[in-house]
Amino acid sequence: MPENYHHGNLRAVLIEEGVKLVEEKGVNGLTLREIGDRARVSRTAPYRHFADKAELLAAISEAGFTQFADTLEAARDSVRGRFAAKLDAMGLAYLSFAENHRAYYEVMFGAGCGPEKTPGGPASRRAFEVLEGLIRAGQAAGDVRPGDTITMAKIVWATTHGIAMLRLETDFSDGGAGTRLMRAVGEILRVGLTVYFR
Repeated sequence: MPENYHHGNLRAVLIEEGVKLVEEKGVNGLTLREIGDRARVSRTAPYRHFADKAELLAAISEAGFTQFADTLEAARDSVRGRFAAKLDAMGLAYLSFAENHRAYYEVMFGAGCGPEKTPGGPASRRAFEVLEGLIRAGQAAGDVRPGDTITMAKIVWATTHGIAMLRLETDFSDGGAGTRLMRAVGEILRVGLTVYFR
């Protein structure tokens, strides 16, 4: 198939088509060849941007974590309350992102991935730092006990991630079962952060 893509942003198009393919077939069904076909470019064109599937997955992960970090920051900044309200908002935003962006989430948290590992790189670290920064701010305001903020952030992250991966609830509307669950979990986490870390 002749290369006929002229918009100058083929790399972004390949990432977008990769996400769509993961949605349809999962990570194992992702191939550069099919992505090239979907983007209507020659079968060699994707290899000018990505050496192999692993490199494309790293780029998808980075793009996903960038959106994820933006989502967490927006949730944190959307409420005027103190630590408890912001933690609840971020928890709900986390679960909503996982539910509404399943393909990104699958790639972002595949084997060897996570907030402090690659692929995902700086964007994944930024997402983790948004949460850790909230805990540091909570300490400064007297809402969180002094202690290791990295450990605290990992506990919050792991708990929320577990809910997302298990898909315990998927209704995050006001008063929905997922919202009620996350608020209950948030309350338990806040008690732990104020009592057990000394």
